[in-house]
Amino acid sequence: MDRQRKSSWLVNTAIAIGMTALGAACGPTYPNCDNDEQCHEGEFCVNGRCQDCRDDSQCPTGQMCEQNDCVPIPGWCNGDADCPPDQMCQGNRCVPRPVVAETDTTPPPPQQCQLQPVYFQFDESALDDAARSALQADVSCMQERSIQNVQVTGMCDPRGTEEYNMALGDRRARATRDHLQRLGIQRPRMQTRSVGEEMATGSDEYGWSRDRRSDITER
Repeated sequence: MDRQRKSSWLVNTAIAIGMTALGAACGPTYPNCDNDEQCHEGEFCVNGRCQDCRDDSQCPTGQMCEQNDCVPIPGWCNGDADCPPDQMCQGNRCVPRPVVAETDTTPPPPQQCQLQPVYFQFDESALDDAARSALQADVSCMQERSIQNVQVTGMCDPRGTEEYNMALGDRRARATRDHLQRLGIQRPRMQTRSVGEEMATGSDEYGWSRDRRSDITER
């Protein structure tokens, strides 16, 4: 090889070696990459290409990593204002608002008064003050509910003979009827009977005190 051709060959070889070395020093051309440092700020090297993300943790709040791109999370919210009017933000997700039942503003119907029993002391058929007050309330209730006729049932606790308790129950029913008559209830509108101890349910002194009574019921 002559001197001129040899010199040209050496120059070309040197240039080729220099280009190769320069390419090795500079690395791949963007967006190709070997590592994250060769990508723009906020990008990551994934499979030799600079991408937005590898996983959800590398995306801004409210976004997720989908095919290496950060995209909005469907239905994500930071507050109710981020949701449609019929939805609310719960756990960073828009969910339907609960259906609130309409409040019924209709006032409840007034409760009807109830005829109440009167109670007696042991082995007594006389009315005490509490019994007379209860009968006054019963008369008012009969007028309020337009009750025309009532039945008065005399009752006893389980102590005593059946015959004695039947007679005692009768005296209690009659005493109740007579006081109702004094309060303005006509006698023909009232019927009396005695059941003695038949309907007694008490097993101690308190229960027996509830057995000694006259019941007033509409008929």
